[in-house]
Amino acid sequence: MLLCLLAPGGTGAAADKPAAEISFRRDIAPILIARCQSCHDAKVAKGGFRLDTFELLMRADAKKGAAVSPGKPEASKLHQLLITTDADDRMPQKADALPAAEIALIKGWIAAGANYDGGDPKLALVEIVPSLTHPPAPVAYPAAVPVTALAFTPDGAELAVSGYREITFWNPITGQLVRRVGGVAPRTQALAFSPDGKTLAVAGGQPGELGELRLLEAASGKLVKVVFSAADLVLDVQFSADGKLLAAACADGSIRIFSFPAATKKLQIDNHADWVNAVAFSPDGGLIASASRDKSAKVFDATSGEILSTYNGHGVGVFGVVFSADGKTVFTAGQDRKIHVWLAQDAAQSRKQSDAKKQAEITGFGKEAYRLARGDGSLFSCSADGLIREHALSDRKELRTYTGLGDWAYAVAAHPGTKRVAGGAFNGRVNVWSTADGKPVTTFVASPGLVTAAGKLKE
Repeated sequence: MLLCLLAPGGTGAAADKPAAEISFRRDIAPILIARCQSCHDAKVAKGGFRLDTFELLMRADAKKGAAVSPGKPEASKLHQLLITTDADDRMPQKADALPAAEIALIKGWIAAGANYDGGDPKLALVEIVPSLTHPPAPVAYPAAVPVTALAFTPDGAELAVSGYREITFWNPITGQLVRRVGGVAPRTQALAFSPDGKTLAVAGGQPGELGELRLLEAASGKLVKVVFSAADLVLDVQFSADGKLLAAACADGSIRIFSFPAATKKLQIDNHADWVNAVAFSPDGGLIASASRDKSAKVFDATSGEILSTYNGHGVGVFGVVFSADGKTVFTAGQDRKIHVWLAQDAAQSRKQSDAKKQAEITGFGKEAYRLARGDGSLFSCSADGLIREHALSDRKELRTYTGLGDWAYAVAAHPGTKRVAGGAFNGRVNVWSTADGKPVTTFVASPGLVTAAGKLKE
């Protein structure tokens, strides 16, 4: 049985479009992504059918028959189960039937021969559809949204914060909203500025439906390029220190490395068995480290993709990763409420894969430790216990604990030049502190239209 879970969306194409003008890439793939893919991808494949690539959609099953029989809608399972009156068979189940216009498009496409115009049939459907134009952000937020990403501009003058379908920019001294930049996916997971400050990389998507990496002009918010789209979230993005490389961590378990500013794909690493939550370049850009939900952290050659080291010391999901300033040590944060410290260079020197061994660990977290950020001689972390912590990179001693967020802390960003650190929480609050004396600089709720004059959530 072919099952689909209805998701908001649709092409809005006219039901009477001539069959010869129906494009799989433009008209059919978006319907399958929005209406069917969540139940028929690599993770679920209900009824034994997969619709997440054209190749898999067209693959016939000896017992179930073909989902699509070119030229024969009446013989195609895809069409049959869209129009059946049997509630137990009709797809999508547990949801309203597809609009007549979308069913007509699918029928017309099959009748015209089920032609394909998306290039490589092995590509995920989200990789072949035209780039989405995202709806605008709300003018005023009805409720605070969790802060999942933060990034200081390279000069420290502004702080970029994740929003709903937008990125907001704030003055990190006064806490005043500077500007709003829309045109991004509903959820932003990570933000990174190019070293020259001219480009902002935005990683995010919609869980289970879409992942994408966009490059924006930092000053104007103008879209520069959609670097790529994926079938699930893009969870992290990082620039190399020299600004020549850009790396993305993906929920499909891949790490993708691109040249910059051309944004040309140089490498894809498919070594993890689950989400890659975070990535980090070594200071010289030669290595890339990863943190994954598959309970491992790894180090790869950033040019060849060769795996150099695997660290399994957490035994649970790993959320954050950074290199030390000299590139010899890797710090990883995980679900075990610890930061682990291990050497990356043992494997790199021999150019052979090895199992990295723990050198030390940082404890004292009340709950899971999430993101990590490196400052000038300091390691900053955020945790589900609501605290931002600062440890010395040299001896790993705790220097300060920054309080006041009042909820799970999901994001942390440091700016050594201005001696500031920022934390973002589930309740939508952002706090900025001075790392010189540990005192608060400003606090605000990063949900425009929701903040009172006193900077407090409206009741």
